[in-house]
Amino acid sequence: MRTQLSLMSIILPLIPYLIVFLYGDSVARVISLIFMGLSLVIGVVGAMRGNPLAESLIAVIFISLASVLSSGYLVYSTRTYILYINPIGLTMLGYSIGLVELAIVASMMLRMYNRMYGELTGKGYSEDEVKSELSEFTKNVMGVSLIVLVISILVYLLVSSVAVTVIDPVTALVIFLIIYVVLLRYVVRVTQVNQ
Repeated sequence: MRTQLSLMSIILPLIPYLIVFLYGDSVARVISLIFMGLSLVIGVVGAMRGNPLAESLIAVIFISLASVLSSGYLVYSTRTYILYINPIGLTMLGYSIGLVELAIVASMMLRMYNRMYGELTGKGYSEDEVKSELSEFTKNVMGVSLIVLVISILVYLLVSSVAVTVIDPVTALVIFLIIYVVLLRYVVRVTQVNQ
């Protein structure tokens, strides 16, 4: 399970860079490649150390900067794009934050998995039993996180279809993050109580 968590932690944060590369202008492409290279190196080094969380955090910063510099209040007030990203690309970039959030959860689960594995095997528990239990727990948490991601996207789509005014990407990103975090905390708390 450690390999799957490491791969998720490294690969999922790269998706926003690919979106900007595919839907942005030449400046946006160069910036996305620079951030992608930096992020990939930090992610691989972090995965080798057992904590690839920094890569996901860089991806969140990149998404925020790309959204602010390509649309929103700054673009409306200056009436010029600092980075140009196609509107379809901006929408996809907004949704990609969910995949980065899954990468953050995977990074935290990898760190927890390594720590718990070391502690439990050091206390004499069977390695196979520890791997089995930790893998099952990790699968449950990742499954719950995926369900929360889908629910938050559906709530966002519902809110955006009902709203009369257009929600800019920065506001949509904030709404999405709040819904995602609240739902994730609730579901994890309920899951812990039931176990």
